[in-house]
Amino acid sequence: MQYVSVYNKDTGERETSYVVGIHGDTVDELKALAAKNYPKCVAIEQDGAEWNTAVQNDLIYSAGQLVQRPAPTEDELRQQKLAALDSEYSQKISDVETEMAKANAIGDTDYFTDLKSERESLVSEYTTKRGEI
Repeated sequence: MQYVSVYNKDTGERETSYVVGIHGDTVDELKALAAKNYPKCVAIEQDGAEWNTAVQNDLIYSAGQLVQRPAPTEDELRQQKLAALDSEYSQKISDVETEMAKANAIGDTDYFTDLKSERESLVSEYTTKRGEI
């Protein structure tokens, strides 16, 4: 199979790939389609093995060739950890707050008080873990 893969010029990320026989009849047609749909990207021709290698190894396009993605920096890793922690605790706190609203709506003050304490514990735990990152 013949492919035309489209890569972002700035990030090197693969945007999409077109296949001869599916998206067009020739490589030239696919290159024209890529230029039309992704005018700010670069389109490269690949055979099946090259395409497979690029996709399986998550290669990016840089300086005119496909290369390994650079390892994330310390700051990028830290940001990823913070985002995961933020997402996790946002959901946990939201779930408790939903239960608090239900307890308040039915007038169950004991349950509401327990949930309020649980929420405070979650916020404290979140703050501690965020500080460790």
